[in-house]
Amino acid sequence: MEKKLSRRLQLLLPLCITFFCGALLLLASIYPYEKIKTYLHIGFMDNNTVVPQKGGIAGLNIVETDIDTDYAGEVSEDGEIVYPEYGTQYAVLTSERIGLYVPVYWGGGADLLEQGACNTPSSQAAGGEGNTVISAHVNTFFHDLAELKKGDTVSIYTDYGRFTYTVTEQIEFLSTDKHYLKKTEENVLTLYTCEPNLLTESNKRVGVRCLLEEKAFYQKAAASGQEEGIQ
Repeated sequence: MEKKLSRRLQLLLPLCITFFCGALLLLASIYPYEKIKTYLHIGFMDNNTVVPQKGGIAGLNIVETDIDTDYAGEVSEDGEIVYPEYGTQYAVLTSERIGLYVPVYWGGGADLLEQGACNTPSSQAAGGEGNTVISAHVNTFFHDLAELKKGDTVSIYTDYGRFTYTVTEQIEFLSTDKHYLKKTEENVLTLYTCEPNLLTESNKRVGVRCLLEEKAFYQKAAASGQEEGIQ
C-alpha cells in the first residue's frame, strides 16, 4: 500500500509543479507588462526629444493642478499659450465617446506616466501651431484609446483655454517610426499608446490623429487686468 502511494506521489508531483508554474504564469499575464515596466522606471516616450527644466528628471518636481473644465467666461479664437514647467499637470484630456478623463503632464518618463498622460515637450502644447503629441500607458489611462473612431470628438482643457479636436484617422506604427510624432503644418493632436500585449513588450504603437476644430482661449486674465486699470 505504501509503495502504491509513493508511486502516486511521484506521478502527481510533476503535475502539481506544472500546475503551480502555470498558475504563476497566468497571474503574471493578468498584470500587464506595461505596468511592470513602469515600476522598473523604464521610459515610454520612445526616445522623443525631452528637455527637462530646473534640475532635470533626477530632481523631478511633479505638480498637480486643478484644471477648470467648466469655465463659462468670455473666450476668443486668439490667445496666448502658457507653457508649463516640466513635470506640471497643465491640462485635462477628455472624450465622452470612451469615457476618457485624464490629467496631462508636460514631460515624459515613468514617474509622470504613473500620474496620467504625457505631452512630450518636443511637440506643441494644446492649441499650439503644429503637432501636439500625447501618450499614456495602455493598461491605465489609455486602455480604451483604440475605441476612438473617425468623427469622434476629443477636448483638452487648460488654464489658458479649451481646445476641441475631431478624430480623422486611427493610426498604428512601430516604436522606431517617428512619422506621426514629427512636427506638422496642420494643427493636429496625436494620441498614442502601446498595442496591448500581455506577455512581452510590444514594439507597435496604436492611437489616433485628430484635427484641431475649435480654439477657445479664456479672457479672464485680460478682464482681470482691465478691472485693475479702472480702479
